[in-house]
Amino acid sequence: MSQTLILWAVGAWFTIFLLLGQNVSTVLLGSGVVGVAMWMGTRVFDGIIGPDIFYTASIYSLSIIPLYLVMAQLLLRGGVIVDLFRVAHRLSGYKRFPLGVATILTGGLLGAVCGSGSASAAALATLAGPELERVGYTRRFAIGLAAVSGSLSAVIPPSLIVIIYGSITMVPIGHLFIGLIGPGLLCMVVYTLCIRFFAEVKPGAIDGQQLDANEDPALFRRSVHAFAFVVLLMAVVFGGIYGGIITVAEAGAIGAFTALIGMVAMRRVGVRDIALAMSDSVKVTGMLMMLVIGAQIVARFLAFSRLPRELVALMEPILDQPMLLIVMMMALFFLAGMILESAAVIVLLVPILLPLLTAAKIDLLWFGVMASFMIALGLLTPPVGLSVYAASSAARFPVAEVFRPTTLFALTAGVVVTAAMMWFPGIVTWLPSHIG
Repeated sequence: MSQTLILWAVGAWFTIFLLLGQNVSTVLLGSGVVGVAMWMGTRVFDGIIGPDIFYTASIYSLSIIPLYLVMAQLLLRGGVIVDLFRVAHRLSGYKRFPLGVATILTGGLLGAVCGSGSASAAALATLAGPELERVGYTRRFAIGLAAVSGSLSAVIPPSLIVIIYGSITMVPIGHLFIGLIGPGLLCMVVYTLCIRFFAEVKPGAIDGQQLDANEDPALFRRSVHAFAFVVLLMAVVFGGIYGGIITVAEAGAIGAFTALIGMVAMRRVGVRDIALAMSDSVKVTGMLMMLVIGAQIVARFLAFSRLPRELVALMEPILDQPMLLIVMMMALFFLAGMILESAAVIVLLVPILLPLLTAAKIDLLWFGVMASFMIALGLLTPPVGLSVYAASSAARFPVAEVFRPTTLFALTAGVVVTAAMMWFPGIVTWLPSHIG
């Protein structure tokens, strides 16, 4: 069989099984194995494929994933989402626009400790949605704002897709985490402006609420304690990384241990909650490891087929125009993020594009942050839009209607934040360059 037919056969395998609803990791693994077998024969399996799987599974940087997952799961089981929003709600003064901004800030805080856009979006839709409606926002906009706020978990560090990107490209994950801070804050500012200009308000709605006279002061103090604990945890984790005091892995371990001690001390979790947190962390880690292993086998097939080198040769005329190349790649990541899960986009596209990035001498730290941001916008756009589906399901509202405001937010942030990162790379690179 000719090499061209093999490439078409592998592409058809991947597309058909993906459309049939197979898991992305299974499709990647199957495509890679079939491609290697057709290209090199089955003898290569014993000498290369086995060690490839072992090497991928033992990459040190991937050991960071379960640590941050345990921290996130413990905080979620401890109910800190409710506490964060309760404090933000009080600080907003129960006014319409400040409450919308408070919802965005709550999503940002959740992103720093949770890492799951879907879980954050569902929780905020349940908690913040009714309150946003009470101050005058339409139900559709309230649920959309909850989804937008929850999606910040993929933009604010620690982000799982950034960890996977760092393990593939060997870019220090600590630098990627710190590099996400500037774009993450800028994204929150853009979302805040979107609330001001694109808000949907019910006709005749009265701005503001009265303080609930039946609110338990002890309950609010409890929420303040949880809020202070989350802020302290963020300061320890990211302050330690930025100061060069601890590594990213050590920060994850300290964060998980501190979350465990804090939640137990505040009587937020019991033995069963801890067991469930560990179990969920193992499940997600296993899923991500299968994705990375499948991507490694596909990358081995691509190396045999020399497809990345041919791609570099094809794109050689525009290698001296890196900005044009970046725009094309960002569009590719945005489109891929619309139809595939975020981690799958990273493991599928980065190995193919890495030789092209190297040839064009593009800063992999800068590119990784921008790519992760563009993929994260896929959480808000159809047809996949996991954050939107999670928020709509939690609020029991038609998802098609919610996509209208979330897509508007995503497109605005995509244009403004990406343009800012391209024109002013220091938004991404300045803080990492000062890590101790």
